[in-house]
Amino acid sequence: MSWDVFIMRFPPEGAAVDEIDEGWEPPSLGAGRVVRAVLAEALPGIEYSHSGWGDYEGPGFAISIPVAGADDVSVAGVSLFIHGATEAAAHAALAVADALEARAFDTRSGDFLSAGTAQPAFDAWRAHRDRVLDQPGP
Repeated sequence: MSWDVFIMRFPPEGAAVDEIDEGWEPPSLGAGRVVRAVLAEALPGIEYSHSGWGDYEGPGFAISIPVAGADDVSVAGVSLFIHGATEAAAHAALAVADALEARAFDTRSGDFLSAGTAQPAFDAWRAHRDRVLDQPGP
C-alpha cells in the first residue's frame, strides 16, 4: 500500500483541484530526459530501470516514480508511489515538487500539499494504512 502523490504544474492560484478550469491544459515539466535529471538531483541515488521506472531508497521510506516517456517526449506530470513510515517521505514529496517547479497533490485526501500540510497528510495516510493492514481479511 502506497501513499500516492501526483506532481504537476497545477495553477498556483487554485486552492483545490475542483477550482481548475475544465479546459485547462497542464504545462510540461520538461522532456523525459530533463525530468529524470531533475529527479536525480532531488533524489540522489535514484535508479532507473529500462522501462523508465525510477526507484529511490530514503531513510525509512522508498519512492517509485514512473517516467516512462522517451528522452524527447514531453512529460505533463509524475506520480510518486511512496512506501514507508518516516517523516522524511513527506519532505521528499515536497522536494520533488519544488525541484520540478510544480505542485504536489495528495490523491488520498484530494488536497494540494504544502510545507504545513504535507506531514499531516502523510500521517493520515499512515494511520489509514495501519488500520487497513491490521484488519483481518474476509
